Amino acid sequence: MKFRIDLRLVKAAVCLLAVLACFLGGMFFIRIWERDHDRVRQAAAGGETEDEKGQELTSYKNAWYAPRRDLETVLVLGIDKYTEDQENPGNGSFEQADFLMLLVLDEKAGICTAVHINRDTMTEIQVLSDAGAVLATRTGQITLAHTYGGSPELMCRNTMEAVSTLLYGIPIDHYISLTMDSVPVLNDLAGGVTLEVLDDFGGIDETLIKGRTVTLKGRQALTYVRARQGLEDSSNLHRMKRQRQYLEALQTKLFEKIEEEEGFLFSSLLEINPYMVSDCSVEQLSDLVRAIQECGERDYLALEGEAKQGDIYMEFYVDEDALQEMVMERFYEKAEEG
Repeated sequence: MKFRIDLRLVKAAVCLLAVLACFLGGMFFIRIWERDHDRVRQAAAGGETEDEKGQELTSYKNAWYAPRRDLETVLVLGIDKYTEDQENPGNGSFEQADFLMLLVLDEKAGICTAVHINRDTMTEIQVLSDAGAVLATRTGQITLAHTYGGSPELMCRNTMEAVSTLLYGIPIDHYISLTMDSVPVLNDLAGGVTLEVLDDFGGIDETLIKGRTVTLKGRQALTYVRARQGLEDSSNLHRMKRQRQYLEALQTKLFEKIEEEEGFLFSSLLEINPYMVSDCSVEQLSDLVRAIQECGERDYLALEGEAKQGDIYMEFYVDEDALQEMVMERFYEKAEEG
């Protein structure tokens, strides 16, 4: 049997295919135009996009930057809570991160940077349930992110999230938190810390006189890094200067001990373990200390901004331009062209 072909149907089909081809081709070129247009628009607005390799890119000052993948970041927290309080919930459970410092290890360049974050910094923080579900988000002092957690581990992770949010979403690899009563232990493991006192502690400790060189022992070290009330300058910004001074002196003493005494590092980590919450093992912590010790250059940064009196408490507002510049300089690199 022979089939007859209706030429009118063939012509109609050919026309339909031609229309579809034009439509699909037009859509293809429109998508290309939209993609390129979006990249130009995002560049002007300082947005983000991806390159041909699928790498995230961020536009900053008329150039494209890619996040660095070779950095290791560790958030160190000093918790305004004592070990005995953790064992006795009746004493209250309002833990706050009184001290926040982000360590950034650039092993390729041999640089370790410590970014000191003011506890009063205003940023977006999450309120978590005991199980870790996000109940709400609010703007508040970053110290409160630790309060709005659940378990000690959730508190630390919630603070990590708040710090990451503050720093435009940079990833944080690990956390280490220490309760305040670990300070005397660390201080005495180092054999005491010698420094020049920056404030008159008057009625708090009469041996701590401004300008006097002392070797801090036991709880005297905790007084030096923690006290604010009753001092001539009771601001957290000034206390941060004392904390930096103390940490630099403590670090020097601890590194000397590590070099002089075999097994000192491992035994010290075991000594402070009751005061610590971390997602790192003892071996990882030991490697971290070694990496910091071997850094050829150590840098210290404090976020720029302005402290203001809030309705009740002090509030610190970061300088967004300075913060963005620091983040791009420390956590990004210029993307390769092509």
